[in-house]
Amino acid sequence: MGNNFMKIIKFISFAAKPIAKLTEAIAKKEYAVVSPDGTTLTFYFDKHKSSRQGTAYRLNVVIPKWVKKEKGSLPYNPNFTTVVFDESFKDARPVSCAYWFGGFENLTKIEGIDNLNTSRVRNMFGMFCNCKRLFSLDLSKFDTSKVTDMSLMFYWCESLSSLDVSSFDTSKVRRMREMFLGCQNVHSLDISCFDTLKVTDMCRMFSGCESLPGLDVGGFDTSNVTNMSGMFLCCKSMQSLDVSGFNTSQVTDMSCMFSSCESVTELDVSGFNTSKVKDMGGMFHDCGSLESLDLCNFNTSKVTNMHSMFRVCTSLRSLDFSNFNTSRVTCMGSMFCGCEKLSSLDLSRFDTSNVWDMDNMFAGCKSLTQLDINNFNTSKVTIMHAMFLGCESLKTIYVGTGWNISRVRNSKYMFENCTNLVGGKGTKYDSEFVDVARAKIDGCKDEPGYFNLKLES
Repeated sequence: MGNNFMKIIKFISFAAKPIAKLTEAIAKKEYAVVSPDGTTLTFYFDKHKSSRQGTAYRLNVVIPKWVKKEKGSLPYNPNFTTVVFDESFKDARPVSCAYWFGGFENLTKIEGIDNLNTSRVRNMFGMFCNCKRLFSLDLSKFDTSKVTDMSLMFYWCESLSSLDVSSFDTSKVRRMREMFLGCQNVHSLDISCFDTLKVTDMCRMFSGCESLPGLDVGGFDTSNVTNMSGMFLCCKSMQSLDVSGFNTSQVTDMSCMFSSCESVTELDVSGFNTSKVKDMGGMFHDCGSLESLDLCNFNTSKVTNMHSMFRVCTSLRSLDFSNFNTSRVTCMGSMFCGCEKLSSLDLSRFDTSNVWDMDNMFAGCKSLTQLDINNFNTSKVTIMHAMFLGCESLKTIYVGTGWNISRVRNSKYMFENCTNLVGGKGTKYDSEFVDVARAKIDGCKDEPGYFNLKLES
């Protein structure tokens, strides 16, 4: 009887050990504490939450309570200078790091980041957003295998010069919107390991990475991406960019995609499938080093916006629009503005029947000597402000029966400095008449105009 009793006691004692450990683990909590002076954020995983000095906050919420953020705005938390991951935190398994350091504009030091285990994290949205004084980040040990959202992750980390994301597993990521936006001092970025098969949003992904001389996106699978708006916007130092392998069959927005890539000398977009694209506004704006663009395969049948599409492409010498369908386009303002080396433009296929904005459309095209827009239907156009401003070499403009200025309300500076312009009946440019009053077929002295009539053959 005594022996049996002792055996039972030993069994209970043996079984109680793992139960005790489990109970202890359950009792531990993951939390963060803001120091009394509000400058330090420390992460813990223990049972001492109630005894910590400062204010304690729970984790795994959409926006952490220590983050000050008004609805519709970015977080702003300038008091924080230091983040600490206590050694106890290495046993924690957070599922969200969203906005953890959002708006920590004066954060300069992160201690113990190796104690952060991200193996279960699904959301890294805005994690380091607006950490403007961080100079380096080594995230080589981050396990991102479960992360689905990396949007705004390094948004406006403007002082970062060293950023290691080379080991990121992005196989489950769906959103990379504005991921590196404003990382203006990063000089190299190894993203060759990125698996982008599931990504749908790359809007402004590298926007403002103005110190990057190049970027290896050759391995990107973009077959599910719908938004590439501003993807490489203001990548001013980038000299080479290979996007020839991009699958753009699902993309609907390419506005400002390469805008201000002013150092890129070659850009192969000949394989782009643009059949679903609706917005090409500013797509190549300020690509000042590009001398040529092959757009022969562009399907523009759904495009409604071409505003500033080639604006300030100062080195472009020719463009082939033979396959362009512009029947749905409503805005062509500044489309060729500042294309000072374009010597000719064949716009014979342009359908402008739905266009209302032609503001600055050809302004600054200094090398154009002749412009044939005889097929233009301008019946819906209300803005022709500075349409031909500064076309100082332009001698002849051909229009047809579709030219209609009845709805034009703004035409100031329309022909400003078109000093060589002569109408079909000999009417010469007069600096006193530079608005829509002379935007008509020349009828000599009785009806002076700057245009030539060209009838359809």
